[in-house]
Amino acid sequence: MLNKQTVSIFRSNSFRFRRFCRAAYAVFNSLHREVTIGRLASYIADRQLRKSAAVAALSLVLMPAVAQAQEDDPTEELSLPAVQILAPATPTQTTAEPAVVLTAQDISNHSVHSVGDLLTLVAGIDLRVRGTADVQGDLSMRGGSFDQMLVLVNGINLTDAQTGHHLMDIPIDISMVERIEILTPSMLLSRGIVAFCGAVNIVVNEKAQSRLLAEACGGSNGTAKLSVLGSAVKGRWTHTVAASYARSDGYMDNTDYRQANVYLQSDRHGERDVWSVSAGAQMKDFGSQAFYSLSYPDQFEATRTLTLTATNVHRWSAARLESAAYGRLHSDRFELFREGRVEAPSWYGGHNYHLSEIAGVRSRLVRRVGTGDLFAGVDVRSEGIVSSVLGEADTSFWLCRQPSEYNHLASRLSLNFFGGYRLDFDNGSLEADLLGSQNSVFGFNYGASLDAIWQPSRHWRFGASLTRTFRVPTFTDLYYQSVNQVANPDLNSERSLSAELKGRYTATIADCRLALLGAAYYRAGRDIIDWVRRADEEVWYSMNHTVLDAIGAELTMVLHVGKGIDEVGGCYSYCFERQDAEGMVSSYDLDYLRHKANVYLVLKPAKVLFRSDVPLSLKCDVNYRHREGVYADAEGEPHPYPDAVLVNASLEYAFPRVAFSFDVHNIANCSYRDFGGVPQPERTFMARVRLKL
Repeated sequence: MLNKQTVSIFRSNSFRFRRFCRAAYAVFNSLHREVTIGRLASYIADRQLRKSAAVAALSLVLMPAVAQAQEDDPTEELSLPAVQILAPATPTQTTAEPAVVLTAQDISNHSVHSVGDLLTLVAGIDLRVRGTADVQGDLSMRGGSFDQMLVLVNGINLTDAQTGHHLMDIPIDISMVERIEILTPSMLLSRGIVAFCGAVNIVVNEKAQSRLLAEACGGSNGTAKLSVLGSAVKGRWTHTVAASYARSDGYMDNTDYRQANVYLQSDRHGERDVWSVSAGAQMKDFGSQAFYSLSYPDQFEATRTLTLTATNVHRWSAARLESAAYGRLHSDRFELFREGRVEAPSWYGGHNYHLSEIAGVRSRLVRRVGTGDLFAGVDVRSEGIVSSVLGEADTSFWLCRQPSEYNHLASRLSLNFFGGYRLDFDNGSLEADLLGSQNSVFGFNYGASLDAIWQPSRHWRFGASLTRTFRVPTFTDLYYQSVNQVANPDLNSERSLSAELKGRYTATIADCRLALLGAAYYRAGRDIIDWVRRADEEVWYSMNHTVLDAIGAELTMVLHVGKGIDEVGGCYSYCFERQDAEGMVSSYDLDYLRHKANVYLVLKPAKVLFRSDVPLSLKCDVNYRHREGVYADAEGEPHPYPDAVLVNASLEYAFPRVAFSFDVHNIANCSYRDFGGVPQPERTFMARVRLKL
């Protein structure tokens, strides 16, 4: 995992402290052990004092009661009850903390129903959805594209290699989320992960506790959802089982969906080892009304996802070894003409079938050297696809038994070596990271970062980073062909150099807790992969020649009052991009978010009106988006993206074990679009019941 986690430590073996050692590794002696605490008898203290005549004489003057104290009974014992110690299992982030962390409390403070809903509230994040409930969405960050973004689960990179359109195909329901971390490229190189513009890390159930969570909801458009999560602690093991199912008739014609998730995770905390094993599966079937083409709106897509991960952290007195193995299998069937709905024309060659896989192992050794941490590691990652259209024509693979479905094949292998050193000071740190990558298709490339942190006081914290990174093309970039699109299998990696300045201020003012986060960034992108055409042509070509620079700023504020107005906060982000496509017409998504602002309020109305502690809360979110660029309608006429102001609210009454809520999304019935000419839902309603044991 990429940030600190909290785990329970239950141990049968115990020891008693006799003295404390000031060595750097001293604290490790108490990890994973039961510690007993004794008290020093007064006669022993007197005996030690009288060993020195000077001290004894002084004690007679200053502490006569001690000098004349009676001896305590050495057999007397005082039994203290056992306690559960909660402590960081691993300092897994060797650099600055994530740019933004969304905790379980943050999730409960907003009217959200999916991981995507929550991410849209983060400054700098752009989720361009084509449907609801995360059935299909393009996630990006700070003006980047959906192909330049990574999605991690518990610190493991499970990003799809086929296309960024499948970023949100992860078997995780929002009810399972412990927290979400927003990470910049400089925060990932020390883990052997290369991110072009950023990453989202979703952490699932890291707390070692027995619990049962269940939720049922239903609302507009025949939408219904049921989710359940159970976890149990058995000795050193923590087992978690989670499942969810959702369905809807759709907010407009041909936007119905069915979605199911199953997730299993087991964690074991040994004397020197922490193990975690997980498996997840997801099913999605959804109508894709004009999702990819307005000319052929009756589309349909079905995806299946399977994930497997295993991680281990082994500790020595002054070092630790972190290892991980992971895999992801993803299948996608796309129907340009939905079966049973419309009849396909004679020229239609059949549906598109894709089966992509990623698999890898990663290991990193971290050792305390001097006043800092020295680390080095290796990551081996395989990516491949068999498809009806993507890859080179090949029927030798074992899945290619039906040439009409799987008759193309592509694969690649990358080997990453990485290392670095973080030097700690009294009020800051300085870290340098270097990564070298050898890819079987794209050759050698490298990433590097320099990260500095300065904390002049407990209220202020500043940081600066400089990062060089890259991205290899997706299989869609390399091989996708259509009537008016020609891919280029000889594409090279794109690269960027980015700089960031950031600051944080926290304080308590009149019993109110205030937190301010700010950042300014600049990213210079070169050899950016783009689909371009000449002004007098209609065919688009994927090329490696675009220059794209992005500059922007972000500000986030949270004020926790704790009274009638429980919490208020918001964020604002600005981004400007400059592109040079060398005179070609570009289809690169310059329709990015120029301005984005969110404001939210958590109100306890009973405390204001009746001065009582009735567990009634009102949550309200107001979101504003100004998107650059234009989209074409069904007749091909261009239209600028209209500004969108979305107001969502939720009224909740929470008992200790059961909570009831009623949510309204898009109260003002705003008409807006996130991607192309696909309209988004108007006003919708949802009622929920949550159970917590």
